[in-house]
Amino acid sequence: MNHGAQICALSASQLEEFVDDWIAQRIKEYHSHELWRGTGDMGRDVTGYVTDRRLEGEWDNFQCKQLTSKLSERAAFVELGKIFMHAANGEFSLPKAYYFIAPYGLVRKVRDLIAQPEKFRQAFLTSWDAEIAPHLVQNKVIKLTPAIETKIKVFDFTHVDWLDATRLAKHPACKPALVKWFDEDPGPWARDTVPDAIQPGESSYIGQLLKVYSQKGPGNYPDAAAALACPDVGPNLRQQRTRFFDSIAFERFYRDSTPKEYLKHFRDEIYLGVVDVHEGTHVNQYVRLGQVMTQAAVLQASGVLGKHASPPVKQGTCHQLANEGQLPWDR
Repeated sequence: MNHGAQICALSASQLEEFVDDWIAQRIKEYHSHELWRGTGDMGRDVTGYVTDRRLEGEWDNFQCKQLTSKLSERAAFVELGKIFMHAANGEFSLPKAYYFIAPYGLVRKVRDLIAQPEKFRQAFLTSWDAEIAPHLVQNKVIKLTPAIETKIKVFDFTHVDWLDATRLAKHPACKPALVKWFDEDPGPWARDTVPDAIQPGESSYIGQLLKVYSQKGPGNYPDAAAALACPDVGPNLRQQRTRFFDSIAFERFYRDSTPKEYLKHFRDEIYLGVVDVHEGTHVNQYVRLGQVMTQAAVLQASGVLGKHASPPVKQGTCHQLANEGQLPWDR
């Protein structure tokens, strides 16, 4: 699937939304992000905020240019010039980094300048009056004032970069946006090894299962070790732990490769698919556990996550819901 061509086919507003979805996934880099629309954006299409100070702190600017050809030298200068003009006017601090998002790329001259930061700075200053000043504000010429010149001189031009459609599609954090916009298949998840020791994240659902096992007999089980040592319930508890850790591995993989709402929707489908069985009448809670597991195994969840969700993943998701109190096994 040629995602670069698909990105090139987006409208200007769709490209901005796509980039916003891409930035939304980069939670280790950005505290928050913002999509600016229409006139008055002051040269900002999408902004990624490093801290909660937003535009008063460190931030990155992503300028989207959905054209039918490569971004020209003048267009690149004017877009970046808007940032210096508005920063000089006190509208916001200078960004930490500036990215041109141009699906068809940049002309060679701009690429060469970006690759030579100090040469870029000097070319920017030299070109201001002729190439930039007449095009920043309609019917007005914005001269190179001392304030604007100072902003240009203090800005770190090594932090100007660009992405065309191909480079954008290949960015590691772009996968969820490709899944959302173009139905990209994020691929299969990999099963993890079940740890021998009971993990802190298991304490709730296993504590509930120990009470359920006491209804089956032949006795009570004060802890997981006692249950695992019992031939009557030990095999069942091992199965439940395998299912739980399969669901954990499944969520860990798709949390990074699909939009965040996909996993929530998957969980909701599992819950709604088994809750009637869970709330039905049963001989005892052990029988109910088995019937809920049977129902979860045959559920067909929708979308790309449904395609990759094995029966143990769906069953293990029930244990996560038990952990959270939505499907308690012991009441």
